[in-house]
Amino acid sequence: MITRKTRRGIVALVLLTAVSFWVSRQQEIDIPDPVSGLDTKLNYVLRDFELQFFDENGQPSINMRAPVLRNDPKRQLGTIENPVVRLNQAGAVWDMMADTATVTADKEHVQLIGKVVVKRNEPASGRWVEITTREVQIEVTPQTAVSDQPVRMFDGLNQLDAIGLELDMKTKLFTLKQQVKATYVVN
Repeated sequence: MITRKTRRGIVALVLLTAVSFWVSRQQEIDIPDPVSGLDTKLNYVLRDFELQFFDENGQPSINMRAPVLRNDPKRQLGTIENPVVRLNQAGAVWDMMADTATVTADKEHVQLIGKVVVKRNEPASGRWVEITTREVQIEVTPQTAVSDQPVRMFDGLNQLDAIGLELDMKTKLFTLKQQVKATYVVN
């Protein structure tokens, strides 16, 4: 048998739970919809931004994040500070970082400037290669990259140094242009 005092405690507990639930629902924050189709004719600055591009199947293909993006409508050029770019491909992930990047208004040409690091990981095999240089021009749609600067490639064991690089990210083929020096580890 439940005493009168226990019954009152249960009713008070149910009443407090209902009031807490009602108050918490009233304080829900409406999250704004993502911004799309920014007018490139405007002069604007985005802080702590992240851009996500999807392929034709709705899968994430390119992700870019950075602390600051500035748009210059007169030059039709976006300048990005400390960009981190991830390109997802079947069997490989490309991570690219730089001190600065510029992006044309059509978003087809990206130039990475400063300390540039491009790393390709193959999660299934565990193989990776890291490319470092001072400047890289990337063509977005064909997924190619070119540099005329000194380049160093390292895969954890072997190292290649050269002046200039042409890279096809789809086929994972690269061409070192001149003054190539290689150091190979022999097992």
